[in-house]
Amino acid sequence: MEIGLILRFVTLVLLIIWKLYWFLNTKEASIKKPKTNNNPRIIEQIFANLATGYIFINLLGYVIFPFKNLFTQIIGFMLVILGFVEGIVARKTLDDNWTNSNEYQIKKDHELITKGIYGYVRHPIYGGILLMVPGVLLVTGSYTFVAGLIIMLLTFEAFARREEKILIKHFGKKYIQYMKTTKKFIPFIY
Repeated sequence: MEIGLILRFVTLVLLIIWKLYWFLNTKEASIKKPKTNNNPRIIEQIFANLATGYIFINLLGYVIFPFKNLFTQIIGFMLVILGFVEGIVARKTLDDNWTNSNEYQIKKDHELITKGIYGYVRHPIYGGILLMVPGVLLVTGSYTFVAGLIIMLLTFEAFARREEKILIKHFGKKYIQYMKTTKKFIPFIY
């Protein structure tokens, strides 16, 4: 079996595990700490679903702007693993404080989490996805990884700014101080 095909298959399995983990934990977090009445942003959900579909289509072998380079595919796979671990660890650390990003809300009894990975980075779930998406596109051998990285970075910058306004409003100086001691997306880097 070709190594590139194995990398695509394992990447697909990791993404399925990621989605399943999020699905199962979303319900549990909503039960433990009820959501406020903020309505989700439908356009952001549509964009996320289209991006997910594009990624899965590439993993199935329908690659736009393909290239063949095993070394680059292996680098992409390492990015997928790093992003997967960063995102799952972050989600587990947040526990029931987690809120779907397109809802931008503070939950009942919301706590500011600064332990674990949150001691190094404020938005590690976004950081994990920032590593995973271009990583997946590298695994599939698509030059669109560049566009994927740029689009995700611009999107998550906007999301992070919105979230931080809400968090500053809720936690005040405590959150402003936290911002000074942590990176935004990727520990020790950015």
